[in-house]
Amino acid sequence: MSGERLYPEEIKTTEEYLIYLKEVFIYTWCKEKISKNNRCLDAGCGDGYGTKLLSSSAKETIGIDIDTKTIDEALKKNAANNCSYKLYNGRDIPFPDCYFDIIVSFHAIEHIKDDAGFIAEIHRVLKNGGLFIISTPNKAIRLPGNMPSWNVFHIREYASNELKTLLAKRFKEALMLGIDAVGEAKKIEIERITKNIKIASYDFLNLRRMFPPEFMSFFIKMFRSIENKRQNKSLALLNETYKTPSDIYKISLDHETALDILGVCRK
Repeated sequence: MSGERLYPEEIKTTEEYLIYLKEVFIYTWCKEKISKNNRCLDAGCGDGYGTKLLSSSAKETIGIDIDTKTIDEALKKNAANNCSYKLYNGRDIPFPDCYFDIIVSFHAIEHIKDDAGFIAEIHRVLKNGGLFIISTPNKAIRLPGNMPSWNVFHIREYASNELKTLLAKRFKEALMLGIDAVGEAKKIEIERITKNIKIASYDFLNLRRMFPPEFMSFFIKMFRSIENKRQNKSLALLNETYKTPSDIYKISLDHETALDILGVCRK
């Protein structure tokens, strides 16, 4: 984990393990909606392990990301004959109108300053009748009152009604669902959120956002390495209890209280 980027081979803590399994879960869920003649885009692909998973069902899958190092890693580790990666400037998606049959974007929009512009670009490169699937953390359970995001990498967060309003401006259909955890995993996630809210409450002037992102990324890495020493037992228990992502995560109709909001849109 580097800041907000997850590298599967670097997973050491319970938190990272759960984030990884949640991402695999949603990519697997989306893969079932792809047919062999579909062209797919993964907007905010990271190092591409999810993009490559999608490619097993598609004619062509392309991942885009704004970070040069991340794209280099994706090309090195997860490229295939029908799976490629491109650097993205954060504004203009480098493909013509109506190019893709299905587009996915997971935990990216909360990082994007011009969220309306991003959605407009997604809409532009998606074919008529095409499917857009998007996920983002659920503000309703993460940020009480008017509290700013405690995650310094997030420009904003969304409640389900806010995300739906944004999507409905472009898409004729915008169904809101949730991604939620079960059992012990949900308890761990809620405890993590509660702890972060408490820590952030001491920074009532929001001073953490004054530090450079590189510093915060280093601080997060250091903190997680300390946490790792405390979490080895929990991580081992999770590995024993939950063998697949679908043992932990589910798609929920209750998007108000789920961990993440999932938008399923049709152009």
